[in-house]
Amino acid sequence: MYNKSVFVALIFLGYYGFTQQGNYKFNSYGNRSILLSGNVTGSVDDLGLTYYNPARLSEVENGLISFNAQAYELASVKLLNFNEDNGKLENTDFNGVPTMAGGIFNLLGTRFAYSYITKNRSNVNLNYKSNFINNDILEDFPDVTNYKNNLELFSKINEDWSGITWAYKVNDKMSLGISAFGSIYTYRSSTKINHTIESLENTVAYYENYIRFKQTSYGIFAKIGANYHFNKFDLGLNIQLPYLEIYEKGEFNYRDIIAGVGADYDQYHEYYFKSLDSKRKEPLSISLGAGIPIGKGQLLFNVDFVNKIKNYSRIDIPSIDIDEDDLVYVIFDEKRNSVINFGTGAEIYLTDNFKSYFGFSTDFNAYKSNTNIFDLSSDNAMDVNSGVDFYHFSTGIDWNLDWANIIFGVTYTQGSNELLIPSKLNIDGINPNISNPADLKYYRWQFMIGLEVPLLDQKVNTIFNKSNKND
Repeated sequence: MYNKSVFVALIFLGYYGFTQQGNYKFNSYGNRSILLSGNVTGSVDDLGLTYYNPARLSEVENGLISFNAQAYELASVKLLNFNEDNGKLENTDFNGVPTMAGGIFNLLGTRFAYSYITKNRSNVNLNYKSNFINNDILEDFPDVTNYKNNLELFSKINEDWSGITWAYKVNDKMSLGISAFGSIYTYRSSTKINHTIESLENTVAYYENYIRFKQTSYGIFAKIGANYHFNKFDLGLNIQLPYLEIYEKGEFNYRDIIAGVGADYDQYHEYYFKSLDSKRKEPLSISLGAGIPIGKGQLLFNVDFVNKIKNYSRIDIPSIDIDEDDLVYVIFDEKRNSVINFGTGAEIYLTDNFKSYFGFSTDFNAYKSNTNIFDLSSDNAMDVNSGVDFYHFSTGIDWNLDWANIIFGVTYTQGSNELLIPSKLNIDGINPNISNPADLKYYRWQFMIGLEVPLLDQKVNTIFNKSNKND
């Protein structure tokens, strides 16, 4: 009963908002690290070291308070050739992006850092309303006088990391470090579909289908880092251990109502399951990076390996009875492939006050299968999604002032994929083009500015010493 163009648009324009959980380099953290596309395992010298290589903490000479880049992004997604008329759909959004803040300090003769990361922010809330009476409605309700339908799709992911980092300088060449982050993760999503049909003599028929789930997970991410000075370059290693889940809970709602059609068709089913067993898995990853000095600048290289995840159930949902011959099993599984990403960057000396940065990185999607709210709206939890491979580019300027460093720049991300639209979406009136895949194209621009302020005593000494030299 839905306009197929609008429905397909809602699915795929909303899908990209949360599929990026399978892309491990979609966001970068730390002012310079953002402008180097995260290729800083062997060279990071800002607060991003807590994430990219905690051993580099021992290489940072000055304690500081850092405010990660305040960034905004312009993101656009296009769906081409999604129907038999070679249709084109496009959606553009302007939003804030995840940020990072923290500081570095000395305690008991060693170096510590604290950091807070808004690791993931995704919020998709889409609605479609119509009162158009099409042939499908007239076939079943020839006396229809008034019609209204509504489709609501909602998906929201929040994840916050709070961590502490410690580093130890083994000798003049080698350093070791560790970061421990507490993670608070919530993933909630719902879909609601209803039709209201009024016929002659004020008879009313109503249909509603509502599906909702929520997953909550608290746990710990740990990173072990190492850094070694060779004669002509630095080599860094960063190992992120698999996610250690401490607390988990899942919820699932299902409601299906048909009323006013007739005794043979009217029905009411509603299930609400809370405190379900759930799991969140994040795999082992290993990053190896090099920083090669070139004059007063340096070249950077990075290779990142992320291990696979075998198929598992994210939420264990009981089977439900909706008057079918057999119980309906709700499958909420996930499976990921192992991926290898690579990247490069450059730090270029311009003057004593200015440096420029450039970066490039691949970002291949790991999802083999991933159930989401769109799958649960299709027959037999059919897999609607397909991952997207992204490529990241970045550039910017570091402006060194007496009292602080100001870092600003821009990043660009692009990705595309061919998507085969499912032929069995459980929505009347949807007849997508299933003979040829649709083309999904995505791009994103991020505009950022960050600030790093030395600790008060260092700031005063720097300004005082410079003033004495001028005298």
